[in-house]
Amino acid sequence: MKTLLHRSRIASVLVIGSVLAFAGFGGTANAGSAPTASDDGVTIVKATLSDTMQITLDKYSVPAGQVRFLVTNGGRSTHELVVLKTDLAADQLVPNPDEPGKVVEEVHMGETGDVDGTRFSGLQVELGPGNYVIICNEPGHYMAGMHVAFTVYQPTVNVTLDDHMAITLDRSTIYGGNVLFAVTNRGAALHEFVVLRTDTDPADMQADPEEVGKIIEEGNIGEIDGVDPSRFSALELDLTPGNYLLICNEPGHFAAGMHLQLTVLPEPAGDE
Repeated sequence: MKTLLHRSRIASVLVIGSVLAFAGFGGTANAGSAPTASDDGVTIVKATLSDTMQITLDKYSVPAGQVRFLVTNGGRSTHELVVLKTDLAADQLVPNPDEPGKVVEEVHMGETGDVDGTRFSGLQVELGPGNYVIICNEPGHYMAGMHVAFTVYQPTVNVTLDDHMAITLDRSTIYGGNVLFAVTNRGAALHEFVVLRTDTDPADMQADPEEVGKIIEEGNIGEIDGVDPSRFSALELDLTPGNYLLICNEPGHFAAGMHLQLTVLPEPAGDE
C-alpha cells in the first residue's frame, strides 16, 4: 500500500482539561495486590515504591488521556507517589528552600499522599502529551534516588471512511498539539477527509454555489484530497483547543451525512 503524508500547520497548544485524583483502595500489599481492571479509555500503570529508594513502573510511556496509577508500597517506610509535569531531567529538580529534604513540586498534576508500609493506593490523573517526572517527596527520598522519568505521547487517531456515509474515529477524546490522523477508506467509492475549524453546526453549513453537491470549506486547516477505495492516507496537523468539523466533501457526501463534530481539549493545568 502507498501511504501519503500531508502536513499542515497552525499554532499548537498541548492539551487536556481537569485533573481527577483518588486514593486508598484499602488493603495490604502482602494480603493481596492492588486492582488491575481497566475501564475503557483509562491507561493502567502499576507502580511499586520500595525502601531501596526506587520507583518501579510497569510502563514508562503512555498515550495522552486518563492515566490510573495503582501504587504498592513494598517497603516498611512511608512513601508517596507524586506526578510532576516538567522538562527537567528526573534527577535535576529544584530543592525546596522552605522544606528541607524535599524538591519544588512544579507543575504538580496529582499525588497519592502518604502510603504506609505494605499498603497500596491509587491515583487517577488526566495527562497531556509531554515530559513528566514521578517522585516520592518524603524528606530525603528524592535525593536518595526515588524518582523516574515518564513520557506521555499523542496517539495516532485512526479514521475510517465508508460507503454508509459515515466518518468514525477510534478515540473519543482528542488533545491539542500535533495530531496524526491515519485515514482508511473501507468503501468502494472515492472519499476525502477535510478538517474544518468551525463552531458552525453541520445543519447550518452553507452550500458551495460554484460546486454542486459540496459545501463551502470555511475554516479548512488541512485535507486529504482523495482516498481511493481500500486505500489509506495520513494527515498531520497542529490543533489548538476548540471545535472542529471532519467531513467528506465529495459531491453529495456531506449532505448524505458524512461529517463528524470533534472537540479538541486544552492542556490540563496542574492542581496547585
